[in-house]
Amino acid sequence: MKQWKCQVCGYIHTGETPPDACPVCYSPKEKFAATSGNEGMTLSAYVDANIKGETWEVTHYMAMALKAQTLGLGEVAEALYRIASEEAYHGTNFIHRASKNAAIKSKIDTASQLNDDLKKDMEMMLTGELGAHKGKNQAASLARAEGHHELAGFFTIAAADESRHAEILKGLIKRFF
Repeated sequence: MKQWKCQVCGYIHTGETPPDACPVCYSPKEKFAATSGNEGMTLSAYVDANIKGETWEVTHYMAMALKAQTLGLGEVAEALYRIASEEAYHGTNFIHRASKNAAIKSKIDTASQLNDDLKKDMEMMLTGELGAHKGKNQAASLARAEGHHELAGFFTIAAADESRHAEILKGLIKRFF
């Protein structure tokens, strides 16, 4: 039997062909690549794969909701936003619960981990928001230079959101810690 690895979440499928969709993150068959060796999924690998899969799902459901809104399908958009919210809830719970277990926490992607201290978590996110602000501004400049003005405009909007998020986090850290 062959083994196939989902390139989105890391799930390993055993069979002659990849599945039509990943049972963890629902990525299509095209996201699977043949893999060699006997790669079994450990519990920590499943947790990590689910965090990544849920994250992927959130962004895709939100994108579909945005598309539905632009088509005037408000009810479809609201349902898709709700699904995205539930997928985000799944991912956050995997992060939260895995962070409580040292054996699992030590084996999952460090980007998916929480610290044992909320202030440290918030400071980590503050650093990320500041970096995201800078990166999105750089991307906006590049998109503008390449003539992709609509994309440049959205990078600029998103950069402003990241800056606002950073200011909110700074205020919360100052006020509560």
